[in-house]
Amino acid sequence: MEFKSDAYYIEQVLEGRINAYSHLVDRHKDKAFNLAFRIAGNREEAEEIAQDAFLKAFRSLNRFRKQSSFNTWLYRIVYNTAISLVRSRKKGILSVDEFPASMIDFLSYNANELEAEKDYRNSLVNFALQKISEDERALVSFYYYDELDIREISDITGISKPNIKVRLFRSRQKMLEIIEKVEKKNLIHDGKE
Repeated sequence: MEFKSDAYYIEQVLEGRINAYSHLVDRHKDKAFNLAFRIAGNREEAEEIAQDAFLKAFRSLNRFRKQSSFNTWLYRIVYNTAISLVRSRKKGILSVDEFPASMIDFLSYNANELEAEKDYRNSLVNFALQKISEDERALVSFYYYDELDIREISDITGISKPNIKVRLFRSRQKMLEIIEKVEKKNLIHDGKE
């Protein structure tokens, strides 16, 4: 199967062949969902956000100016949709005591100690990611998970490049503090302190 560029499918849709939009959805649905999930922290809401974002993009496709890539433009729509939803629901903040398990719990589920340690670390990072604000979560996700550069993040969010750098630094610091609190709690829980 021959793959065409996003621009090709956009032109097809704009010329009235709306079925071509399904190619754009197929190409970008996983990244859109992943971004929405990292911001919302909930599978059902992430699916809703991604669907809403694709619908908004479809309705606004004639206003897409092609100054940035379709991917960047779509990410901006997903980002704004997710931030709006999360802010509207005003989810309560998890406390450090709500972290799901200690190191011993992870080791008991996985016989391979290295895999258990990796699972534990991933859980800690994801827990810390859910504790920071939705804006911070989005920036960390863009930079570390999606490996976007500062310019691309600025294009998506509308935040200046220097401000993104400062916010990323502060977000990492907050996440580190959260992880350290959880680790300290787990050391006490495991009787190691």
